[in-house]
Amino acid sequence: PIPYFFNGAANIQLKKYQEAIAALTEGKEFVFGNDILLAQYYANIGDAQNKFNNHTASDEAYEKALEIAPTNAYVLNNYSYYLSLRKVNLERAETLSKKCNQVEPNNSSYQDTYGWILYQMGKYVDAKIWIIKAIDNGGQNNGTLLEHYGDTLYQLGNKEEALKYWNDAKKDGGTSSLIEKKINEKKLYE
Repeated sequence: PIPYFFNGAANIQLKKYQEAIAALTEGKEFVFGNDILLAQYYANIGDAQNKFNNHTASDEAYEKALEIAPTNAYVLNNYSYYLSLRKVNLERAETLSKKCNQVEPNNSSYQDTYGWILYQMGKYVDAKIWIIKAIDNGGQNNGTLLEHYGDTLYQLGNKEEALKYWNDAKKDGGTSSLIEKKINEKKLYE
């Protein structure tokens, strides 16, 4: 199963998602007695299906990965974050992300995911707490994280500080396509 696994992973990196899905789907059939590897197969299938915008198949793959390895922080984080980006099943996303942060505390990326889910749920005060934790744990140069913090500050009425964080996020890169509108118009468009 290892060549299929690396073929699938490489194709994900190359943004060849159909090829990745094909290799991973075929290769997982050769995995016996290795739940860690099988869970990673399903995690990668979930990633590839998500990138291919096949969200139902992506969610099914992540759920299967969690059946096999319920404390896999990578799956808990990715799955919950993708749910939050789609603004669907946010209660499930919150549960998964909270568990992820229990499994692997002090990870700025995982803390940001939890904060972003809380943001999507309209829990802005709680979101701010978690995104500050993410910044304090090494996320101070992460454009996505800083943009999330700016969005949260904006929702809490602190527009000038939000603008500062959006500008910092833009400098660091990795922001959403809306960063220019947020900076230029000082508004969130959703």
